[in-house]
Amino acid sequence: MLDSIRQNSQSWGVKLAFALIVVVFVFWGVGSMNGPSNSSVLATVNDTAIMMPEFRRAYELQMSAIKARFPGIDEAQFKQLRIGQQVLQGLISRTLLLQEAERLGMTVTPVELKTEIASIPLFQNAQGEFDPEVYKQMLAAQGMSAGSFERQFKEDLLTQKVRENAVISASVSDEEAREAFVYASEKRSMDYIMYSAIDFFKKATVTDEEIKAFYETNIGRYAVPAQVTIKFLAITPQGLAGSVIVDEAAAEAYYADNQSAFRTKEQADASHILVKLNENASDEEVAAATKKIEKVLKLARGGKDFGKLAEKYSEGPSAPTGGALGNFSRGQMVKPFEDAVFAMNDGEISEPIRTRFGLHIIKVNKLEKARIPAFEEVKGQIMTKLAEDEAADKVSATLDTVMEQMLSGKSLEDIAKEQKLTVATSPEFSRDQAAVAVGITKEAAEELFSVPSGTTVDTPLEANDGYIIARVESSKPESSMPLEQVSASIKEQLVADKSVELAFDAAKAASTKVLAGDIEGQPKVQTTPLVERKGFIPGVGAAEDVVKAVFEADGKKWMGPYKTAAGAVFVRLNTVDKPSEEVWLAAKPEVEKTLLQRKKQQMEQSFVKSLADKSEIVIKNNEILDNL
Repeated sequence: MLDSIRQNSQSWGVKLAFALIVVVFVFWGVGSMNGPSNSSVLATVNDTAIMMPEFRRAYELQMSAIKARFPGIDEAQFKQLRIGQQVLQGLISRTLLLQEAERLGMTVTPVELKTEIASIPLFQNAQGEFDPEVYKQMLAAQGMSAGSFERQFKEDLLTQKVRENAVISASVSDEEAREAFVYASEKRSMDYIMYSAIDFFKKATVTDEEIKAFYETNIGRYAVPAQVTIKFLAITPQGLAGSVIVDEAAAEAYYADNQSAFRTKEQADASHILVKLNENASDEEVAAATKKIEKVLKLARGGKDFGKLAEKYSEGPSAPTGGALGNFSRGQMVKPFEDAVFAMNDGEISEPIRTRFGLHIIKVNKLEKARIPAFEEVKGQIMTKLAEDEAADKVSATLDTVMEQMLSGKSLEDIAKEQKLTVATSPEFSRDQAAVAVGITKEAAEELFSVPSGTTVDTPLEANDGYIIARVESSKPESSMPLEQVSASIKEQLVADKSVELAFDAAKAASTKVLAGDIEGQPKVQTTPLVERKGFIPGVGAAEDVVKAVFEADGKKWMGPYKTAAGAVFVRLNTVDKPSEEVWLAAKPEVEKTLLQRKKQQMEQSFVKSLADKSEIVIKNNEILDNL
């Protein structure tokens, strides 16, 4: 918490933390050290209790942080993360560290505490000095009362001292750092003999009985979730906007007051041709790339179709689409590229431009200057916004009226006519598709899946800043795709699997000869480019056992066969590419820093575990954790 507050004191995380933790700072007369009253005990660590209020605060803070980072996360995913157990473990570790601080006689002096808190930018004025008034305003703005911040902060300082003491002996030698760097950076190429599964397709026969058996064994793959179709009234700002009449004069006034909000950014529509070039390329490599790009530039300026040249010569991912990059504004491309584009005119082709990706020639198709559109261009957008803003105030009243009419027995169609609403019909959707189909959550959709067709759900369902009132038109229970529908894909899968097995059998039959170095009559020997330890192997595919064997090899003997998705393969080491002394020296400081940090984390984890092993830790209320 201490380091996080120091480094990110203006972030949402810190503000959220301050909103969830009751704060006090006695040095400037802002409170006292009195803490909250105790409640039920969740766990005990030796003679220290972890109380439910403490756990709840930590849990809510963690939940809020996760929701802020992953807005779409749902309840089921939260349960999978087991946040409650993680939060409790963190509190247990914190308690163990505080008990160790007490055992070691570690303290935080009032001066230390005052200095650390005063250093937090959140409490400082424009001159970078602690300001009691700013601090008080922060408390007032967050609705904070006196309570526990000083104690919490003091405990953070203590736990940090214990951690630093536990890892004080951590060090990384030059040899250790270099060995780790070489291990991570080393690349190797390999020779391989591939028994391709494709060559065995015709021999891989599959019976109807095998298809049926696979289907029955893997029936879960072919599940079709329950589906519904509904008719509904949208009691939302968007749904009610159609009944609101907006005065054009009001729209013009809004436009006059908010013109800057409609300003469009400077935009470019451009295409490019890229010749790849490493940032650290040698003079020879730069010369070769320059020669190639200048040849293409001459063709482009000579009238050749730029898109076709890009398809033929570009080494970038946009080559298949003629080098087209589409529309973009400033800040979306690397700076040298962006600077060139926005200094050009429509139809112009640039000189070669160097970026970290390589050499580019750029064609600007169209440039659009930043501007404020005329009122007529955005009139519709403004009218819709004003209508929705006014409609938002009508959601609650309209919902009350609609519910009263429903209870009186009126149909959706009759209600829609009286309230000037539209009865919408949804596509067929499942629980997981409810948010996209009609704007309601998966949980709200449960109401729709719990009633038979023809039923109007008697409660409004929350949706898009409002509600929907829905009638289930059709309902299909969960089912499975019939065998006839999936038999062709199953057959393809089984043929592919059998082809791999046949290829592997053929490779095994040849293994005695190949492993002895006799490769006469075998498939052609091919060589891969250099690959990393966890890299995809061109021509072979993703094969961890193959990579492992090649990176452990200390000679050039054939190994295998190994089964891959492409068939079966024998491999042998071809070349080893280790980072140069120059590359190592450039990377050394960062490597040593990373390794030291990792070692400290490991030492700290081991230290906390040793404290836990020597302690009596009792979880008093597992039911609470199980329900989170």
